[in-house]
Amino acid sequence: MTAVLYDEVVTATPAPRLRVVREGAPIETPAPAKVKVARQVANPPFGAAGDPLVDGAARMLTIPIRHFYAALWRIGVLEVRA
Repeated sequence: MTAVLYDEVVTATPAPRLRVVREGAPIETPAPAKVKVARQVANPPFGAAGDPLVDGAARMLTIPIRHFYAALWRIGVLEVRA
């Protein structure tokens, strides 16, 4: 097991400067920057995510845990709120 201590000091950025915009004056807005989105594989092939034991156990327990939560929801132990 490895313990990591983060002792870096993070400084806050200064507040943006505000300016008065008169009524009827055109408002300048910067053009939106194009953002590249990296595609991620929804379900990587078995063994490609990391530790094979953890990956296998997670795959094996996923469906029973979902069924367990569904049963608890049906009998009223769990309550779902929006």
